Amino acid sequence: MSASSKSNLKPVKCPTCGDMASNAARPFCSSRCADIDLGRWFQGKYAIPAVDAADDTIIDALIAEAEADGTGRSRRFDHEDGNDDEG
Repeated sequence: MSASSKSNLKPVKCPTCGDMASNAARPFCSSRCADIDLGRWFQGKYAIPAVDAADDTIIDALIAEAEADGTGRSRRFDHEDGNDDEG
């Protein structure tokens, strides 16, 4: 970031303490507040929402189907292009 673009930054409040952020520690007002925030991440106080994983029963059914017919492939993917039967 160039010096001229740093001076054009909109002032923001520190997410840790609410004081105005300094450019050196942006978006925090100081390195202390940045360290406090990092510590909160390490302690698990913040979390990013996750998307639920695929249901294992579907995966297990596909594996069982592939093993049962002896080909090692699910019949759902019999097309040469690899697309399933639904699409």
